[in-house]
Amino acid sequence: KARFVSLFRHPVGRAVSMFYYLQTATWEKTYRPEWKDMSIIEWANLPNAEEDYMVHKLVGKSFGEKVDETDLIVAKELVRQRFIVGLMDEMEESVRRFNIVLGVDESKERSQQCMKE
Repeated sequence: KARFVSLFRHPVGRAVSMFYYLQTATWEKTYRPEWKDMSIIEWANLPNAEEDYMVHKLVGKSFGEKVDETDLIVAKELVRQRFIVGLMDEMEESVRRFNIVLGVDESKERSQQCMKE
């Protein structure tokens, strides 16, 4: 059965990173020039701040649509059944788990070199 290997970030950290990225990423279709000189505090107080990003993505709803507790339950079940989850804040442990699931032999020289890089 197919599974996704995924690294998850804390939603606040992901949103803050997105804000800083989209302040300067002129090549992105989602570039926001109005954010260029905005502080993170100003941005956080905007009414259009995203909510429940991963739930929307996992259940296939657009960001204008409301999500509810049923959507959250569906999203959590999808993650439970279909994802091998790693955490950005626990990268070393996440890679170790991914290697186990993918059958990577960490004792081989090539694998060790790859992990160092």
